[in-house]
This record gives sequence, structure tokens and C-alpha cells, in this order.
Amino acid sequence: MTNSTLASRIKERRKALGITQTALAEKVGMRQQSIQYLESGRAIRTGFILELSKVLQVDPDWLLNGDSLTDKA
Repeated sequence: MTNSTLASRIKERRKALGITQTALAEKVGMRQQSIQYLESGRAIRTGFILELSKVLQVDPDWLLNGDSLTDKA
């Protein structure tokens, strides 16, 4: 897992769902700045992967590894 690929998947999915960084941050219990850092590849907060996957409606494996994008809606 690299920072940039995880970052790009989070950003890609967030934008596809039409969610702002602020809204995503509120839904997962993070600050907007933390989401910004995640999406820029500067920080990995793996403790939030499960919550991010729920809000982004994807399998956690896809966020971490790019394996099987599956809508969970």
C-alpha cells in the first residue's frame, strides 16, 4: 500500500459521491485538515479505514489495495 494510491482512491470516491472534505470528516469523526492530509498522501490513519469505507460505500480492501470496488449501498 502506498500513500498516493490510498490517497487517490479516497479522493476519487469522495468526489464520485459528491461529498466535500468537510462532510466526510464530520461523518468519520476527523477534522477536515486530516482528510486533506489523507488525500494528499501526507498521512495514513489506518484506524479510520473501516469508517471511511462505510461512508464512501466501498470495501476496505479497495481503499487499501485497490481490490474490487464494491458499492455497499
